[in-house]
Amino acid sequence: MKTIALVFLSLFLTKSCQTKKGTTENAPVAEVVQTEKTKSEMKENTIQIGTKVEYEALSRGFFSKIVFENNQLTIATDRNNAEKGTVVMLTKEDASVISNLVKAVNLDELPNLKAPSEARTYDGATHANLTITSNGKVYTGAGFDGGNPPAAIAKLVSKLVSYSEKK
Repeated sequence: MKTIALVFLSLFLTKSCQTKKGTTENAPVAEVVQTEKTKSEMKENTIQIGTKVEYEALSRGFFSKIVFENNQLTIATDRNNAEKGTVVMLTKEDASVISNLVKAVNLDELPNLKAPSEARTYDGATHANLTITSNGKVYTGAGFDGGNPPAAIAKLVSKLVSYSEKK
């Protein structure tokens, strides 16, 4: 009885695999047409695909995490549930501004940026950090006082934080 069931099951699975293979081979293939305009738009928007910007500020009684990815921001204020937060859909203009600010950052120098102040060491300010993931590589900053980032990333941090203040 086991042998009959095994043979029947083998024939059934073989037949279903052949059917799926045949339907995908005969399926129409979509053709992608790129104009000069779409090529330039793709070059302008390359920062948005595969790039993730994370700003995090925390102290003993405060937590804020802002993530920019796929033309949207996720703002979390609960340290125990940092993956869930308020999602803010950005307009094309806002996403473009943030993308341009990210492009202006020298990613290789991000870990070497020196913080202008050290108030976070004695609880005088929140401890903040900026992490940028681009093309599969993670660039993490050295840390700085919340509200007083290094000059090279100040505009980007200020823009990201401005959305959490609107919330």
